[in-house]
Amino acid sequence: MKQAQGRFVAVCHGMIFYILFFFSVFARAQSTDAHVCPNAEFNRQSWMEDFSQLTAGMSSHYANLEFAIHDRHMDLPQLRKDTEGKLQASCDEHDARSAIESFLKAFGDGHLVVDWPKASSSPAATTGTESTDLCSRLGYKKQQFKPGIEFSQLPQFASLGGDEDEWFPGGILRLGNTRVGVIRMAIFSEHSFPEVCERVVAEKHLAASDKCDDKCDDGIAVETGNRLTAALVRRSEQLQAAGAAAILVDITNNGGGSDWVESVMRSLSRVPLHESRLAFIKHEHWTKELQDELEQVKADEKQGAGSKDILQEAAARLQLGIARSKEPCDRNNIWIDGRISCSLLVPDLLFASGLLPYAEAGSFASLESRSDLFHPLQYVYTESSDRLPLYVVQNAHTWSAAELFSAVLQDNGGAVILGEVTGGAGCGYTNDGIPTTLKNSHADVKMPDCVRLRKDGSNENRGVTPDVWVPWAAQDNAYIHAAKLFGALQTVIRTGSKEGMNETHP
Repeated sequence: MKQAQGRFVAVCHGMIFYILFFFSVFARAQSTDAHVCPNAEFNRQSWMEDFSQLTAGMSSHYANLEFAIHDRHMDLPQLRKDTEGKLQASCDEHDARSAIESFLKAFGDGHLVVDWPKASSSPAATTGTESTDLCSRLGYKKQQFKPGIEFSQLPQFASLGGDEDEWFPGGILRLGNTRVGVIRMAIFSEHSFPEVCERVVAEKHLAASDKCDDKCDDGIAVETGNRLTAALVRRSEQLQAAGAAAILVDITNNGGGSDWVESVMRSLSRVPLHESRLAFIKHEHWTKELQDELEQVKADEKQGAGSKDILQEAAARLQLGIARSKEPCDRNNIWIDGRISCSLLVPDLLFASGLLPYAEAGSFASLESRSDLFHPLQYVYTESSDRLPLYVVQNAHTWSAAELFSAVLQDNGGAVILGEVTGGAGCGYTNDGIPTTLKNSHADVKMPDCVRLRKDGSNENRGVTPDVWVPWAAQDNAYIHAAKLFGALQTVIRTGSKEGMNETHP
């Protein structure tokens, strides 16, 4: 009898356990499905709608979506599900924003970013503070640049003053019997030098209140870039006069810039620089871009200016590009099955430099379309084989136009690249890119509309791998950071070779 009662008690306990377990699972399921938040006013559905709009936008005009599949081997359907799960579980705007940011970060693309709307300032706070200066209205603004390598920590370094020191600081680094001239390039944007813009505006006799259309804006930017290029060349000559036998350009922590970088690299290189392919997307944004270029080329052809053969070839390629840009390509299913049914990229018609991979400085001077043929020709620069050997130091915070600087020099054997792999931003936004504003959050998402390809055909979005690795570590202070670079540079210059260095510092 006691044994039977024991079995009955055990059975009851077992039944109670399973009943409690069932209700526990049911409660968790209910909690997961409903996910009641303290903030009852938070609209989770509006964020789901924004995310759906974001993925649709990426399907239609994100240039590196194929790179995400083929090179990064990303599982986009799973990433979509995970992000939707985070949004469903979010209880406030901070949680929802974090979910979107994590989604974009997964692509490892420095040009795929979101700008959240800022809280509007009160009218009283902004009254009378808007600048009427023309350069300010055109976006020229003095910046607090991030520091590069602190060579001043090394006893072998002596700074060199001069009129250009404010823009391109540096000095002489002694490596035994060899002196290396150091130039710091913190940015490749002429818009970061408002004082130069102001000089250009003054000489053009433009008043602060004058209107400045796109042509006026472009003219000021090009002339500002030309003056900066001339100053950079003078800086290089100063260093050479001080005994430099080579030039080291520091582009660590350089966030990129504009087309002005094309002039800079050619003003320092001792070899002609040819550029590799650029892939553009099939989208009306590029249709218009190519149509505008075709109009310029056709106008020059009609005027009978320049080389007839080059203009005819350019026109034919642009017409083909326009037709290719209109080809349909629906990639929406990529978020469902992870497969790309068609390629959005046109990789075989353009170069990163335009319609031509190379043209001599000053070419096609009579053509209005010269910068369409070869982008660098919008600037004034010279090429020379008599320049000093060139070294470039970069790090993981070197981005965008600064990566183009390293990539083109490396692909042409124009410089030895030292440091770390760059951040991996590659090509960015053509003519400000394709606007994507999310309907409910009003966030602006920027995504690249082009892909710069390296000489070997790889996507520059991978980052630029240095010829010579410098074994920097997170715990290094400014002195150790500079000292490690000094050691790597000393070895390269002493041996006259970059081979073997990557075996030492993989």
